[in-house]
Amino acid sequence: MITLRADLHTHTIASGHAYSTIKEMAEMAGEKGLELIAMTDHAPAMPGSCQTLHFSNLRALPRQIRGVTVLRGVELNVLNTQGKLDLPRGLQERLEWRIASLHENVLIPEEGCDYTGLYLALAENPQIDMIGHPDSPDFPFDVETVVPAWAAQGKVVELNEHHAFDISPRNLENARRLMAACARCGALVAVDSDAHTCWSVGEFSRAAALLNEMDFPEKQVLNTSAQRVLDFIHSKKVL
Repeated sequence: MITLRADLHTHTIASGHAYSTIKEMAEMAGEKGLELIAMTDHAPAMPGSCQTLHFSNLRALPRQIRGVTVLRGVELNVLNTQGKLDLPRGLQERLEWRIASLHENVLIPEEGCDYTGLYLALAENPQIDMIGHPDSPDFPFDVETVVPAWAAQGKVVELNEHHAFDISPRNLENARRLMAACARCGALVAVDSDAHTCWSVGEFSRAAALLNEMDFPEKQVLNTSAQRVLDFIHSKKVL
């Protein structure tokens, strides 16, 4: 059975449409037995979210809150089909955990468009650690082309509890197909809550059950311990 000890995708009041503070998120993570949490508020292109100053000052956070390791991160918005992101490169480099995600209210989906090239561009971007919730049917791509590229470039592929299970059956179907491709290609995955309140931190039981049902290789699940996450980050850069 896969046991998860880190939540690598969470949002605080700084995102504008989330409802808990960093302290509340971290404390709840500890209560739920997590060892690590990444604070990944939405970058500026998301309506109502925080601006660049928020991310440049994340170094003010303590490394641990109530025994839970806190990563200073961001959920970057993809702005166009070339893979442009919405924080300056220099600021991205200062953050410890960087998710790149496609959001329908930032990058408006085009009917009939194939997003394979976009996802391949993200694979080549060294600033990106994880591909956020790539299961949306609004942004279709060739899984058999893209997932091997993600694996080759060391990108973590997210299985997002909220996105896969709470939005549409098509999202879940796509998520299952993605996880099968990740298993075949040896790609790392992370199972996350995408919490927008402290009560949702660490809530990823359905996603973990899906991986267990698929006999997904535990060695390819990054967030089974805080140390695995930190070792992965250290392999790319020094905290």
